[in-house]
Amino acid sequence: MRLIKLLIISIVFFFLLLTAFTSLIPSTVRISRAVDIQASKEQVLPYLQEQQRWPEWNRWFQDSAVAIDVQFRQQTDSSLQYQWAAGDRQFSSNFMLYEVRQGTTTVQWFFEFELAWYPWEKLGSIVYDKQMGPVMEESLGNLRKLVESNP
Repeated sequence: MRLIKLLIISIVFFFLLLTAFTSLIPSTVRISRAVDIQASKEQVLPYLQEQQRWPEWNRWFQDSAVAIDVQFRQQTDSSLQYQWAAGDRQFSSNFMLYEVRQGTTTVQWFFEFELAWYPWEKLGSIVYDKQMGPVMEESLGNLRKLVESNP
């Protein structure tokens, strides 16, 4: 009986310790990548606005095994915001366009995740950048090639 009581107290203590540790991890995680494209903002914008063109450059839409639902949220003169849903997970995706130099547009693409307080969710968010970053980089590289080859 003492062994079971010690085991239960140890599990509760470990859970509380883990919860306290993960409370130091932010509740919002942003993964961001950017690319410079040798084209005007007006040339780049249609590839980001028209979701039916996303499979031309976006790796997540080239993989038929991944079921993603994307809803348009809002647009300004230099940004586009979408709401993504993959499985039971929802998160926002934003494109920011900056024309710093004449003929060069910087496209910044970022995802924002709102995390619950659960320790396993916060610990899992540590690897989001490693999981999503390479796919975002490849997709933005594809976008650059596509836009620059279609002036």
